[in-house]
Amino acid sequence: MSLAGAGERGASGSGADRRFPRSCRLTTRRQFLTVYAEGRRVASKSFTFFGLPNSAGTCRLGITVTRKVGGAVRRNRIKRRLRDVFRRTRARLAPDLDLVINAHVAIDVSDAAAIEEEFLQTFRRLARRVGDTRG
Repeated sequence: MSLAGAGERGASGSGADRRFPRSCRLTTRRQFLTVYAEGRRVASKSFTFFGLPNSAGTCRLGITVTRKVGGAVRRNRIKRRLRDVFRRTRARLAPDLDLVINAHVAIDVSDAAAIEEEFLQTFRRLARRVGDTRG
C-alpha cells in the first residue's frame, strides 16, 4: 500500500464506505438477465433503472452503457460517475435491490451533483414500484 493511499483512508475515518466490494456488484450475465426479466423498471432522462428485491442484505449494482452513448472514454467516465454516486449513497438506499442501470445518450457527466440527485429520485421511484408489488 502506498503512503498516499494510507493517508486518504485515514482522512475520512474509514475507507470501508468508499470501496465498491464484490458483494455490492452484479457480476454475471445471468444476474443481469434475471433483473431484466423479473424486476421492475423506472426511466428518467439520463438512465433507466431495473430493480429486483434481493436477500443479500445490501443493494447490488450493475451498469450498462451502450456504444450509442459514445466512445470508450465517455462510457467508462459514465460508469465511474455512477459507481461513485452508488458508493456515496449506498447506506441510504432501501430496500435492498439488485439494481441495473442503463445509461441513456442524454446523460451529462459534467455535472456530478445533477447525476446524484437524478439517481436518488429515480431510485426512490423504483423503490415505490417494487414496494407496490410486494404487498
